[in-house]
Amino acid sequence: MIAIRFSTGGGVSDLDLIDLRDDEPVALAADETPWRVLIVDDDEQVHQVTRFALQGSRVLGRPLHFDSAFSADEARALLAQSRYSLILLDVVMETEDAGLKLVGEIRERFEDPAVRIVLRTGQPGYAPEIEVIQNYDINDYRAKSELTSQRLLTSLTAALRSYQQICTIESNRAGLQRVLDASSGLMTVRAVRGFAERVVLQICNILAVPADGLLCGDGDDGLHILAAIGRDAAYAGQPLDALSDNDRVARIATVRRTERSEFAASGACLFLRSPRLGALVVDVPTNKRTSELDRRLLDIYAINVAVGLDNAHLFEELELYAFHDALTGLWNRTSLERELARRSALGSPFALVLADIDNFQAVNDGLGHEIGDRTLKAAAALLADAFGPAVFLARPAADNFALIVDDVARLPTLLANLAQRLARNVLVDGHAVPMTMTLGVARFPQHGNAAATLFRNAGIALKQAKRRDRGGYREFDNRFEVELKERLNTIRELRHVVERGELRLHYQGKHDLGSGRRVGVEALLRWQRGPGELVGPDRFIDAAEESGLIVPIGAWVVAEACRQQREWAARGFDVPMAVNVSPRQLKDADFTAMVDRAIADSGIAPDRLEIEITESLLLGEGDRASEIITSLRGRGVHIAIDDFGIGHSSLSRLQQLPIDRLKIDRSFVTDLDVRAENRSIVDLVIKLGHALGLKVLAEGVERAEQAEVLRTLGCDEVQGYLFDRPRPPSDVA
Repeated sequence: MIAIRFSTGGGVSDLDLIDLRDDEPVALAADETPWRVLIVDDDEQVHQVTRFALQGSRVLGRPLHFDSAFSADEARALLAQSRYSLILLDVVMETEDAGLKLVGEIRERFEDPAVRIVLRTGQPGYAPEIEVIQNYDINDYRAKSELTSQRLLTSLTAALRSYQQICTIESNRAGLQRVLDASSGLMTVRAVRGFAERVVLQICNILAVPADGLLCGDGDDGLHILAAIGRDAAYAGQPLDALSDNDRVARIATVRRTERSEFAASGACLFLRSPRLGALVVDVPTNKRTSELDRRLLDIYAINVAVGLDNAHLFEELELYAFHDALTGLWNRTSLERELARRSALGSPFALVLADIDNFQAVNDGLGHEIGDRTLKAAAALLADAFGPAVFLARPAADNFALIVDDVARLPTLLANLAQRLARNVLVDGHAVPMTMTLGVARFPQHGNAAATLFRNAGIALKQAKRRDRGGYREFDNRFEVELKERLNTIRELRHVVERGELRLHYQGKHDLGSGRRVGVEALLRWQRGPGELVGPDRFIDAAEESGLIVPIGAWVVAEACRQQREWAARGFDVPMAVNVSPRQLKDADFTAMVDRAIADSGIAPDRLEIEITESLLLGEGDRASEIITSLRGRGVHIAIDDFGIGHSSLSRLQQLPIDRLKIDRSFVTDLDVRAENRSIVDLVIKLGHALGLKVLAEGVERAEQAEVLRTLGCDEVQGYLFDRPRPPSDVA
């Protein structure tokens, strides 16, 4: 607090004019630096008398140093080169007001508000004292005749004390400004380590010492160096004991234990506390004793450190959630997109690999979500191990992983590493989980020079691999994009095929191999896409399955097949009607009710309808398939297992289910008459079917030689071009 007291009587000395008080006065260290005093007077004798009168004097514990100027111009030259604490200034020199004009220049031109000015005049009354005091920033205004040795010393003491107090106030202000600047800067730091480094640097700035020091925090096994700058920078992240300076280690440990800062001539050791990181110790070498002012500034700064560190920790957590996958700790899709954009901008070649866990839903459903989560973690670890630490690894979706490989030449080797690790079951909580992955690869810049394009094309390659090479990988080909566009266009058109009446059914007969007579027909779907364009199922069924449109399309097929059977039966052609059912249809909750409606609406006898279910459904939809098969068979509907021999159904399941017929897949029939292994497989299937009391039908019979082998093996029925081609209903009857 500054108090200005004006003298009210002759008994009060000039030393009492200005006083600086504070609740806790700042203790100033002893200082031998001289006060610089400038004497400005055109009378050389004044200079000599002043120096003589003050020779050897000490003011406020410090000696005096004098410079002389004999004119205002000489004074200007000296002021341009040096700073002074006090100026003894003559009023009348070159001109009658030269001294008064110089006062204004000192304050404005030389921008020195701190220097104290004592005006001296040899012509009392030339300028009224009260006007000079009011109009000019001076410390005192005296007649030269009044300034005896004692009075001159008294006047200097008052002026220099004022100067000292102004400097102290300015130092406080500058120090507080440094603290404010440092504190505001802390709020912009978003990482704990970067924040810690900034704290050490700013403490060095506040103390006006070189950037050198470290910040320590509690670790599981003692104090650790969280951040370090200067000569100790290499120790960041290491235990405190790694420092070779045992005295320093002991000092830091003591400050941590006592939770009290220590200040010595060698350095400052500060204790801080953070709400999130707990106790912290900052050690900064100073090679000078820390002043009381600096200590107070550090106390203020420490408050902001606690808040700022908490802020940095929060930002770090937010960044973790924003850019990392919470389950596996890998980068997430946002980070992947950012990294792809960054690398694309650099222009160097790299490969993007998308890896998808096959049949992960079965693990999740069969073993539970906890095992599913652990399986994802195991998959992440497996990929990291196979591709190595140099690869950017992310989890952009549920069971989907992405890898960015810079060394494109090593990609085949890395994929081989992955295949080798996938050859063994992954052990998850005691469960041996068979894991396979399907991968899609896109290269930069060949397959896209923008991040979004590259990601899309890798996804297209993955879809192609899952469709045609599950468990393997496909690299993007421009033909894939063409196929995808065609597929999307097909799906768009399929949405309206039922209401537009564009679907057609052709029928292929099934024949008894012994008598040759027709014992049934199978409904085969066609799409009248345009005039003269009849599209086979191989060109649109996959798209219908993928989009879910197979459900309404399949419902139309069952209803139309039942209607056609009833129409033929009314004309005397009463043979069973077989309809193939896709996996997606079987998952539909309305499937059984849909079959019931088709039977009821057409009036067909239930035993004249046969539902063909692929063998793979018995594995993938085991319980659901068993329930539907049992329910339909209870209504009188017959059940056939289609494409038998290429799936993985168990014999016990075949034995338990009420199945009527096995259909041998055409892949075994094609070379039946020339390949012994095909003949052996077909023979085995026929014997198996008969052992289970089932009829056995062979598909794809196109040559008489095939039919003869099947007859020899005891096959019951056949279907194929040798006997009957798929034909529209008008040609069948």
